[in-house]
Amino acid sequence: MAQRKRNSIALTKAERRIEGIQMINPELAFGNGLSVASYNTKILELRDKLAAYNQARAMVDKTQNALVEAERELNTYSEQMLLSVASRYGKNSDEYGMAGGTRKSERKKARPAVNQTVVSAD
Repeated sequence: MAQRKRNSIALTKAERRIEGIQMINPELAFGNGLSVASYNTKILELRDKLAAYNQARAMVDKTQNALVEAERELNTYSEQMLLSVASRYGKNSDEYGMAGGTRKSERKKARPAVNQTVVSAD
């Protein structure tokens, strides 16, 4: 299942705010490093980091899907190997048990259901 991409409320808020500030004056600077240019730089840095994060998550999803598929294939192959051992040596053989199967003679027998009589308390 693919994970949802991450959004940034801070980025959305900053993008709206810089639009308003640029309407006042696109070259506005308050000193101490507070300027429209530095604000825009910080916005672009966050946008780049967010994009990189979402790309990394997509790669993790892709890798996880490949891992799940490889596990399915291995489980199928393992089952085929066990069935081949059973075919060659039998399901009650020591070899079948050594390959990880449960020998027929070692399986629990299903017990028939016991009919219980209901006694009414009249």
